[in-house]
Amino acid sequence: MTDMWLGYSAPRARRDIARALRSIEPFAVLSFAESAQALRAALHEEEPGSVGVIVGLSDVGVSDLNLAAAVVHDGVAGRVVLVANDASGSLRSRAARAGVSEVIDLAAPCDALHSRQERDALPHPSGASARDERIDKDEARDPQVEGPSRAEAEEVGAKPFTRRPRAEAGRGPILTFASARGGVGKTALVAAAASIAGEWGMRVAIADLDLSCGNLYSCFGVRPVDLARLSGQGGPPNETMGRSCARCRDDVYLWGPCERPEMAETVMPCVGELLSFLSERFDVVLVDTSTTFTDAVAEAAQRCDRLLLVHDDLGSLGSLARASSLAVRLGVARTRIMRVQNFMDARQKLDLSLGRAEVGLEGARAFSILDGGAEVTELLASGHVGELAGGDSPFTTSVASMLAQVLSEVGCLPDAEEARAALEGRGRKARFSFFRKREAV
Repeated sequence: MTDMWLGYSAPRARRDIARALRSIEPFAVLSFAESAQALRAALHEEEPGSVGVIVGLSDVGVSDLNLAAAVVHDGVAGRVVLVANDASGSLRSRAARAGVSEVIDLAAPCDALHSRQERDALPHPSGASARDERIDKDEARDPQVEGPSRAEAEEVGAKPFTRRPRAEAGRGPILTFASARGGVGKTALVAAAASIAGEWGMRVAIADLDLSCGNLYSCFGVRPVDLARLSGQGGPPNETMGRSCARCRDDVYLWGPCERPEMAETVMPCVGELLSFLSERFDVVLVDTSTTFTDAVAEAAQRCDRLLLVHDDLGSLGSLARASSLAVRLGVARTRIMRVQNFMDARQKLDLSLGRAEVGLEGARAFSILDGGAEVTELLASGHVGELAGGDSPFTTSVASMLAQVLSEVGCLPDAEEARAALEGRGRKARFSFFRKREAV
């Protein structure tokens, strides 16, 4: 499964290459290199296995097959796809021997218009799949070349690509987590919610808009990509935004923060365009923010579908009220503002009357996130938030419940049993002990 791709072709053929890539990776982010040398140089800057490469329909320089074989030999690309017009059996055979993951023939409607999984499932009079028929035709057309067997072709080819349909046509919702005070656990909530959404099969984009001092990347144990690369005249192109991220886990990607705090100012004008870019390509966008309402935070608040104001206890209600009133002055509708009490004691009851008199909180929906204890802190600090998302701690269960309710409210709850269970409050049952009260779920 590869979502970030580099491509090379003649400029006039780039649209065909993009169409071919969409047939196997509908939600991929593709950027083109200007030359074969630039493609290989850019590839060496990526982590091994994190980027796919698609080449074909070039008219100058090294042949497409030789370039694909060289990329395979470099050993950095996760997948290598070759695109051709009227691909012969000889070409397919040599590509398979070179280790190319797949050959897409634009002259064959089956290749150009269907995903791999769809075209393998097309009916065939003899009972064989369309893919098997194509291999048979290629071997018969070029008998002097010893083509790969069907088993070898299956082994060389990439695994069938499956993905849940988007919960909502159009764009994914933007959920912004904010507060006017530090230490309330915004970053922990965003990291846990992103991992849980990934477990539910969603494509998740995370934006760390604490541009100067954000550390969301540490929860996933990854190295951040400097968001300052977005700064420049005329706004960042899509390919730059698509590549300015770190892969946290399957279908979960992180944008931000800046490598050098002094560059934060240069990135703020690009935040609105970045959020729009992510919303168009992911099922949900989760935004972590700084404790002060910078231009970037204000932009995220104004563009979001839900603004979740986080506080920890009664002592932070004053800062919560200031944040909510500022959000209203920024034009955020009161119906989009939610209140989240974090690190709550399981024995404590959430008082819904608190804060109702404050501007922006008059009718705000309230959620409580139970304290997960030292285990949660240790897993987040060590970069193992994925293990936390797969557990059954009170913290994880309450974050999942909150996330399911918010996604359901915006019409984007995924069709997953775990998501439905979280929405209905059917979390894992807490263990019972005669010597302590049963933990609240």
